[in-house]
Amino acid sequence: MNTLSKNLKAMLSDTPLIKNLENPEYLKIIFDGKSSLKERFAEIEVQLVLEELSKLQHDSEKVFPKIKKIIKKPEL
Repeated sequence: MNTLSKNLKAMLSDTPLIKNLENPEYLKIIFDGKSSLKERFAEIEVQLVLEELSKLQHDSEKVFPKIKKIIKKPEL
C-alpha cells in the first residue's frame, strides 16, 4: 500500500474526531471551562508529556518479534 493510500485511510479514520468539534456538548467537555482549544492546550504540562513519550518509546521496545513482523507488513 502506498503512502497516499495510508494517509487517506488515516484521514478517514480521524473524520469522527473532527466532526466532534461541531458538537457543543463534546466541546464543553473538552474545553473544561476554557473558551478555546488553544487555552486548553496551554494547560498541558510539557514535562509530563515528555515523560509519557519516553515511557512509550521504552515500552515499544518490548514488542514481541511475531508482532513486529505483522507491523512491518506493507498492507497494514
